[in-house]
Amino acid sequence: MPNLIRGVLAAATLVVLAGCGAAGTAAAPVTAPVTPTATAAPTSTPTPDLTPTAAAAYLAAATTINAAEAALNKACKNVTALAGVKSCWSRYEATNRAFLTTIFAIAYPPFMKADVDAQIAAETKTVADEAALAANPNDNASYAAQSTDSTAESATANVVRHDLGLPQVPVITP
Repeated sequence: MPNLIRGVLAAATLVVLAGCGAAGTAAAPVTAPVTPTATAAPTSTPTPDLTPTAAAAYLAAATTINAAEAALNKACKNVTALAGVKSCWSRYEATNRAFLTTIFAIAYPPFMKADVDAQIAAETKTVADEAALAANPNDNASYAAQSTDSTAESATANVVRHDLGLPQVPVITP
């Protein structure tokens, strides 16, 4: 039995030494300690403030759509024929789609993501409502939806304008 215990201990010692890399290998040479050299600390690149450029781009887009819609309001004010009303809604839809495309392409500061997403969602609904009205101006449900969605779009636009430091616009309720 003592030989069995000696054999197990010898085998265990070999396994431990093999696991440490010492079994059957020469001793590692002794080397002089290495003195670390000073390296420059990594510097982070400051994140640029996107607010001024986003504000300028948004204001330009808003100014363009406001002028286009003012002209459309004037041109469509007294239109009563079905073909004329369809044409007016189609032009409103095209104007708002251009605005939507423009504001979607603006690079906003990251903190604005939720607010911008809300405006884009509201503007998308308004564009869809106007497309429905261009197809059928007598659809009362589409007209009611457009009125409600347009009000929501104005409210979300004011949140984005606030984020950008721009003046608010009046929200017209249906």
